[in-house]
Amino acid sequence: MAGGGVTPDTCLALNRRCWAFDMIDHPKTRPEIEAHTWTVERDNNQSWPISSKVKPDLIIFDPPYFNKMAAHYERNRISALSRDEYVAFLESFLTLMKDNAKKTTKLAFINADWRNFQHTPAVEEIRKGSILLEDYAAILSKAGWEHTHTMYAPLSADRFTAVIVSAMQKKKIVGITGRYVIIASGK
Repeated sequence: MAGGGVTPDTCLALNRRCWAFDMIDHPKTRPEIEAHTWTVERDNNQSWPISSKVKPDLIIFDPPYFNKMAAHYERNRISALSRDEYVAFLESFLTLMKDNAKKTTKLAFINADWRNFQHTPAVEEIRKGSILLEDYAAILSKAGWEHTHTMYAPLSADRFTAVIVSAMQKKKIVGITGRYVIIASGK
């Protein structure tokens, strides 16, 4: 889930080894990002995609979007799962990470509260169907990780154009201006 490649770029700049994966393959322009698509299995059996016997010192995990981008992906992708199925996927995948990590491995889990805020006025938002920071912390704990720190990483204000802000004001929508980074280590 390397996305635009910021993490691999940082690793390359710092001369660090990095395994990065994304479902979009760009072998000529981004050979350091390997193609890998997680299959959605209802029993959540995933396999570790790294063939190396070297276990990571640090895992940076920015999971697939829940629900927000479902219309942009194929039906059987992770983003299209129900809330319960998505939570089960995360727990299974975080357990797989833990099983393939050193006892000293640190995990940086990037996330944001997922709630129906994009088209809903803030006063009408409901908790049902949401995945909030405390849910992510509980999932990490169930998967065997110990939550040690939480940081808030602001996003660039460039994404809030005048047109977007005006529409949010009219609908009374509260925007997200950052993401959480939960730092965890093995128990």
